[in-house]
Amino acid sequence: MKDLITVNFTPMPQDTDGTSAICQEVRYMCAVTKDALCNATVCIVLRPSGKVVTLDCYEKVIKNDMADPISGEKLKEKDIIILKRGSTGYAGAKNTGEDLIAKKKGAVLMAN
Repeated sequence: MKDLITVNFTPMPQDTDGTSAICQEVRYMCAVTKDALCNATVCIVLRPSGKVVTLDCYEKVIKNDMADPISGEKLKEKDIIILKRGSTGYAGAKNTGEDLIAKKKGAVLMAN
């Protein structure tokens, strides 16, 4: 339990038309650059603040100083946590390490 940290996603500002956050296509953004986060975005959690940033943000902004831009604390390599992206359905399973193989069987005839 001592290794658990709180992950803080930064929500996108809601539209003024009253649409629920669940209905929005993009719900979260990078805490530093405000870039939208989606399934294709590689994300990193900064352990001291728990904020989620993009890999690009880490490489271009944070990595040089190794300081958390939110809390100002110095970072070590163990403070950088890469989030694993999930996949949906059969097509996305290739990245999980599972070997899924489709097999074609013969025709099925139905009697009346």
